[in-house]
Amino acid sequence: MRYYTRKGIHVDRVASAWLLRRFVDPGAAFAFVEEGESVPGAVPFDISGAELGHHRGRCTFEAILRKYRLRDPALRRLGAIIRSADLLASADETLEGAGFDLIFRGLRQASADDDEILERGAVLLDGVYQVLAAPQSRSSPRGRREATARGPRRPGPRRSGRRGSPAGRDRAGTRRSRRASRG
Repeated sequence: MRYYTRKGIHVDRVASAWLLRRFVDPGAAFAFVEEGESVPGAVPFDISGAELGHHRGRCTFEAILRKYRLRDPALRRLGAIIRSADLLASADETLEGAGFDLIFRGLRQASADDDEILERGAVLLDGVYQVLAAPQSRSSPRGRREATARGPRRPGPRRSGRRGSPAGRDRAGTRRSRRASRG
């Protein structure tokens, strides 16, 4: 089947095309058009008024998940990341959203055209999907995310007299005994 979307693709349109080709229609072909143009016989996505577009605070990727009843938890997690990267109102929803936005802006600048962005983006999305789909382990992104859900670790205020505190070190930074630091 043939699909079309607006030129100048970014994170949601790249991820939506990847999702269509990888999980819905392996033979999918894509056309990129100016705003307001259409392609006869092709299915529009991420275009104003399209069924496969933004609806009720959800991105196009999530509209595709819903329409084609794709219930894979890794795809749903990826959908939340894509929404966070694509929609300003959801920008802080996931830790990965800002990074995805930056990566896909970089792809747009480093690529000659939308087809090249799509090709390069597919490699990234395949890798991220594999990580999200992997069984939970200590190295899984969810494990790291849960461990850092409260934000990056910042050292707290040091208390004098405790191990590793300024009072336990001399000017050169070498450790002194407590007895030597009192006098």
